Order: sequence, then structure tokens, then C-alpha cells
Amino acid sequence: MTPASLARARWAIIAPFLVMGLLIGAWVPHVPLIKERLAVGPGMFGLALLSIAGGAVLAMPTAGVLINRFGSAVMTRVTGIVFCAAFIAAVLAPSLAAFVIGGALMGMCIGSMDVSMNAHAIAIEKALRRPVLSMLHGVYSVGCVFGAFLGGYLIETLGSRNQAFIMVALCLAIHLGAARFFLPGSVDKGLSGSHFAWPTRATIVLGLLCYLALMIEGSVIDWAAILMREKFLVEAGIAAMCFATCQGGMALSRFTGDWLRLRVGAVPMVFASGLLTALGTALGLLAPSPALAILAFTFAGIGIGNIAPVMIAGGGRLEPTAPGRGIAAVTTLGYMGFLSGPPLIGFVAQVTSLNAALFLTVIAALIIAVFARAVKAADTY
Repeated sequence: MTPASLARARWAIIAPFLVMGLLIGAWVPHVPLIKERLAVGPGMFGLALLSIAGGAVLAMPTAGVLINRFGSAVMTRVTGIVFCAAFIAAVLAPSLAAFVIGGALMGMCIGSMDVSMNAHAIAIEKALRRPVLSMLHGVYSVGCVFGAFLGGYLIETLGSRNQAFIMVALCLAIHLGAARFFLPGSVDKGLSGSHFAWPTRATIVLGLLCYLALMIEGSVIDWAAILMREKFLVEAGIAAMCFATCQGGMALSRFTGDWLRLRVGAVPMVFASGLLTALGTALGLLAPSPALAILAFTFAGIGIGNIAPVMIAGGGRLEPTAPGRGIAAVTTLGYMGFLSGPPLIGFVAQVTSLNAALFLTVIAALIIAVFARAVKAADTY
């Protein structure tokens, strides 16, 4: 690798993080509309959302095997393209059964793409010998914000079908334009092991904490817009702003996260982040107006922003001879939280209320703060 090719790869890896953020952000204003179109209750809709979790959990351990065979560059390139197609299938599903199938496919793409692009980012971090992962997750958050605002606007003006095709066309252009500048596939081909990336003794604690961190993120993505719409009776575009401003807070913290981790260390940063997340989320759920809820969730986003990137980096460090496998193991558990957390919230909401059920995310944030020492491995290079 030459300095010029490494510099190009550093900029190119931004694209898949941006694309994933754009599509997930664009997904948010669809969620309450899909629930209303399918005419199902929160419990049944939560069960349908479980298909996304199932797809991701099935795909993530396999992603480590495929990275070993083809390299993270090839896997990132292919999964980004397939994710765009899966997004269309989930958004336009005409029935609950079709939504479950489309959601499972989308979950598989989210899971495998996430492992692949983070593995490629770790390879770039190693070559640069300095952290870049928080910045990349910040780009993801910016993509979520932009995707939510643009997606909400396009739904209001052009309808859900046109929004889906416009967002997919934009994301394909960005992804394909950057993918040719990734590092060579050989940079991590054959390093991640040929077996499934199940959590090991070294990665299990980190994976469980990542489960809680991404449970908080996933719950905000799938339920914040519904909470705003049901509690304050606002339009779909306004409802999506709660998610968008939370992602804005996450982006702000992630763009400073690499600098902060170098100076204070991963453990103090995750401890403080867990406390801020718990406080911001609790205030958001207790807020008496949409404006105050949006402001509180912004601070919650600042808190949660750096937790998952640090844990993913730690997974790669805990298995230095097989970073792809370590990342896949941590993110497998993490994305079980990201994608199974929302159905859990739905089931609890069925017997209590959505507002009460979302207090589970406050408890999760406090647990992360208590066990922050588990992320110490993220500071090794």
C-alpha cells in the first residue's frame, strides 16, 4: 500500500457508512406509515420487526467467514449494493407476510454490511496506526440525520414509493463511486478464520455491552417516531425529527470521539457516555412537549454516540490475529440488541405503554456505565 492509496481508502470507506446511515434514516418515516398501512397493533408489529433482527443475527457470524474468503473490501462492496435492493423490498411490502420476508432480507444486508465495513475500517486504522472508527460512525449518524430529514420531506411531497427509489438511486451512486478506492482484498483476506464468528470468552462481555448500546439505538430508530406521533399527534415528517436530532447528537460526539479516546481513554469516555445517555433518554420520555422531547433526545444521542464504535474497535483488538472474527462476534451480539430490542419494546408496550417500555433503554445505559472497564482493550494498537 502506498501513502496515496491509503489516503484514498481512508476517504472511500466513508461512503458505506454514509450509505447505511442514509437508508436507515430514510427508513424511519416509513415505520409509522407501514404500521398504519398493515393495521396491526404494537405487539404484532414488534413481532414483524423481529424478522429484521433474525436476518441480521443469521448473517453476521457468516460475514466473518466470507471476509476470510474474499476480504472485507469485496464484502463491503457487494453488501452495499444488495442492501439498496432489500430496502425497496421492505418499504413496498404489500402485506404483513411480505414485510416479514423483506425485513429479513434487509436485516441480513444490514448485519453483513456492518461487519464488513467495520472490518475494512479496522484494517485502515491499523495501517494508519491511529483511530478513525468514531469518525466513520459519525458519518453514519450524519447520514441518518440527512436521510431522516430528506426522507420525511420526500414522503410528504412525493409519496413513500418515490422516496424509496430516489434514496436508493442516490445511495447506489455514492457507494459505487467510492468502492473502487477500497484497500486491496488481500489486506485482510484469510485473517478472520474459516469458522463462524461466535463470541468467545474474550469477546462475550464486550458483546453483551454492545447489545445494550445498540438496543438503545435500535429502539430510538423504530419507536421514537411512533412515540412522537402517538403522544403529541404530529405529522410523520415532524415525528422523524426526534430520531434525526438524536442522530445529530450522535454525529457530534462521534466526530470528536477519536480525539477524546486518545486523550482520556476508552473507559472514562464510555462511563460518562452511559450516564449522559440515561439522563437524556429519561428526560425525553418525561418531556411534556415535542420541542423538549427533541432537545432531550439530542443530548441522549451525544451520550450514546461513541459507545458502540469503541466496543467494535475493542472486539477487533481482542483478537488481533483475526480482527474480522472479533468484530463479527461483538457486532453479532450488538445487532441482536439493535434489531431485537425494538420488538422487545413493542411487547412491553402492549401490556404497559410505549412511553413506559422505552424506559428499558435508560436501564441499559446505566448498566453500560457500571461495566465501562470492559472496553479497556480498545486503547491497544
